[in-house]
Amino acid sequence: MRIIIVGGGVVGYGLAGKLLKEKHQLTLIELDAKLCADLSEKLDMQIISGSGTSPVTLKEAGVESADMVLAVTPNDEVNMVVCALAAQFGVPQRIARLRSQEFDPASDLIDLDKIGITSVIHPEKVMVDQILQYIESPHAVESANFSGGRVFLRGYRIRENMELAGKTLMEIRQTIAPEVILFATIVRRGMGMIPDGKTRIEPYDTVYALFPEQTHELFLRLVGIEKKKNRKIIMTGNSFAAIQLAQALDKTEYKVTFVDPDIRHAKKFAGIFDKLEVINGDATNEDLLRELNVNTASFFIAISDGSDYNILSTLLAKAEGAHEVIAISTETRHDRLFYNIGIDHVINPRLIAVRAIFDIISKGHIGAAVELSHIDIEVVRFIVEPESDIAGQKVKNIARKFKRAAVIGVIVRGEQMILPDGETQIEAADQVIIITHHKDLYDIAKLFKPRGFFK
Repeated sequence: MRIIIVGGGVVGYGLAGKLLKEKHQLTLIELDAKLCADLSEKLDMQIISGSGTSPVTLKEAGVESADMVLAVTPNDEVNMVVCALAAQFGVPQRIARLRSQEFDPASDLIDLDKIGITSVIHPEKVMVDQILQYIESPHAVESANFSGGRVFLRGYRIRENMELAGKTLMEIRQTIAPEVILFATIVRRGMGMIPDGKTRIEPYDTVYALFPEQTHELFLRLVGIEKKKNRKIIMTGNSFAAIQLAQALDKTEYKVTFVDPDIRHAKKFAGIFDKLEVINGDATNEDLLRELNVNTASFFIAISDGSDYNILSTLLAKAEGAHEVIAISTETRHDRLFYNIGIDHVINPRLIAVRAIFDIISKGHIGAAVELSHIDIEVVRFIVEPESDIAGQKVKNIARKFKRAAVIGVIVRGEQMILPDGETQIEAADQVIIITHHKDLYDIAKLFKPRGFFK
């Protein structure tokens, strides 16, 4: 596809890197000339220094023949204008990164299509959803939902006392039948493998499993996690995302304390929530953390707009005994250091936005979850196009086309989640979850699209 990206920050750069791997034809527009020069050294693609709100600049970027425009600058108004102009030039897909909740696609206030936007990504909403996934799956090393939240991907490190330890995947499948859990990838001593039924899960493995939403509780039991409704959660921050998270948690049965560093915010929101306790305070104060008995908290979450505050408060909370801590940080250089010094989850809102936008573009790519383990294995969801090479084919015939480069893990057909065998037939519009090595991803993707799609 011919794709124009407007905005060369972390989101635009992240998208460009992923899309280049899939061999799309890309052009990036960025207003900052210095940033353009930096990007030119890192990316093998056309980069134009200029404004995406300029029709002349868009024409220079090839907007008249573009299949998609991604407006991902930090400015909502700029992104909306870019999409409106792209619509006038006849670009079919126009995706905008917007922070304002007034432009929620579910809202009745405005018709986004009439202002040129075909899809919207709200970074704060995506970030809050990611945090809620970790809360619902305690001690997961990685988490992602797709297919509208109906299919879960979870990664867990295996301990000796877990039900899974020492069992083959075939034994596990027989134990949980008729429920479906696919163990897509196992990381053992730093090496990733695509397992088969004879593979035995060993203590200290990290397993990545795919399963339907209704099997979540069963999976948690297999990894030794007891689902509790009354978990204690302490959260801190005065950001818009913090309010969204607080609103979501206020609807649960968790015991939540919201520490707001801003006295005005604290007073304003104290009367809004039904069950949350709201207090004014600084979560980098060890005395306050002890007063809150942070050592009894299942989760401590720092979700302010300040990365330094979030990192420091979570480190202190962990040192005081919080069971699991989550920090929001826009810092991309020191993630591994943060993990090594005790922060369980560092969520970068910009990188989360990249994943969400890429999910729209590629119909559900979730490989980033496995990429975090630095292994050459990806988990990808494809939509089967009616005119593709595999529509109407049996799995055993498709496997020959893969030449051992990939494994068909799960088929999502309507409300069904199918664990296929060789005789299962792939149908048009099926969502097929593939486990493959990254080097083979492009060749696999071609099988799911109409002939000539990648030309």
